[in-house]
Order: sequence, then structure tokens, then C-alpha cells
Amino acid sequence: MSIPMDDGAAPTDYRLRRLLEVYYDLTLQMQERLGASDASDVLMLVLVAIGDLRGAPMDAELLAEKLESSRSTVERGLKPYLASGTVRKGRRGKSVVYLFDAAREFRREDGTQAAPGADADMTVGMVRVLMATVFDIATD
Repeated sequence: MSIPMDDGAAPTDYRLRRLLEVYYDLTLQMQERLGASDASDVLMLVLVAIGDLRGAPMDAELLAEKLESSRSTVERGLKPYLASGTVRKGRRGKSVVYLFDAAREFRREDGTQAAPGADADMTVGMVRVLMATVFDIATD
């Protein structure tokens, strides 16, 4: 339980609010950058990328488990990203897994073409949001 402050808010409420704001800002930026249609697609693409970047790509069944969805829903959700090249299929033994295509060409915020692999980098906006949050929490 947290200790109430003068205005009725607990000291940890500010930190939680800032983290939620950062999560929201990053979700919007990732949605735009990855061309995701909604926040649930962002989460699906993030899971694909995390699995691939860890060296343990996920199949549709594991993605469905993590997203608390059905396998067919996940496969349907991945179709547009497979078609656009954001995600590609790969094989690990007998399993078909989904890989994040870091070599795919993306456009920068100003419309110019980004270098191959640039999609895996954080945008300037993402870095600014994170740094502002770190500063706010550190000076709280």
C-alpha cells in the first residue's frame, strides 16, 4: 500500500502514470512505424520481434497463448504483415515460426527511405520519450 501525498495521490502514482504515458506514446510510435492497424497488432508484432531477436522465434500456437487468443486469429492477424514483408515465416525443426524482418526497408518520419535494418532501431522520438521519463523519475 502506498502512502498518500498532500493532493491525495500516492508517491508511486506519479511514476506509474509516467510509465503508462510512455507505454502509450511508444505504442503509437511503433504502430505508425510498423504499419500496424491497431494496438493489438503492435503487441503481436512486438512479440514476434522479441522472440526472433532472442533467438527463440515463436510459432502461432505460442503467440496465441501469449496473446490469449486462438491460433487461427493469430494466423489471420499475421497475414497482412507476411504480405508486406514485416514478418516472414521460417522453420525450426518441424515448427513453422514467425520472424521479424529486420532487413525490410522502412520510411523515416520525414518520408525518406531508412537504411536496411533501421526498423530495429529506436526513433529519435522514442529515445526522447524514454529519456524524459528517466529524468522525471530520477528527479522525483
